[in-house]
Amino acid sequence: MTRKNHSFKVSNTYTIYGSLAEGTDLMEGILDECEKHNIRSGVVTCIGSLKKVGYVLFKAVNGLPSGYGRDIAIENPVELVNCTGFICEDENNNLDLHLHGLVAEEDGTLSAGHFLRGKNPTLITVEFSITYGNEIRASRSFDQDLGFKVINFSK
Repeated sequence: MTRKNHSFKVSNTYTIYGSLAEGTDLMEGILDECEKHNIRSGVVTCIGSLKKVGYVLFKAVNGLPSGYGRDIAIENPVELVNCTGFICEDENNNLDLHLHGLVAEEDGTLSAGHFLRGKNPTLITVEFSITYGNEIRASRSFDQDLGFKVINFSK
């Protein structure tokens, strides 16, 4: 089955604002706050600083995406310039976070990618907002045709 475009309108949306303390993992911290507020789907955006970074990029073969490449690490502090992602559930109905971001090193070097859980500890703070509407279910699962996990939305 070919993946199709889809969208849903939410009549009631809510926003949570918060910050993560020094040492808290970026993804684990946001997911903990989602659990605290019973959020199962939504959009997150954040800025701040990280002690180090762990992320991946997709790899391509003959111009077509073929999965993710090796883990990439930046082992020194960075500014989290922009970060955004989707809160969803995985195939086992566990809370998941698909998070991408842009970081800048002290010398101005920019890097970006798909953040890895447990590999991005907060340096000073990370400020975040989560927008959610409980009418929408976001489920992330592997799409055989695309060869990636994708988020499907339903109402």
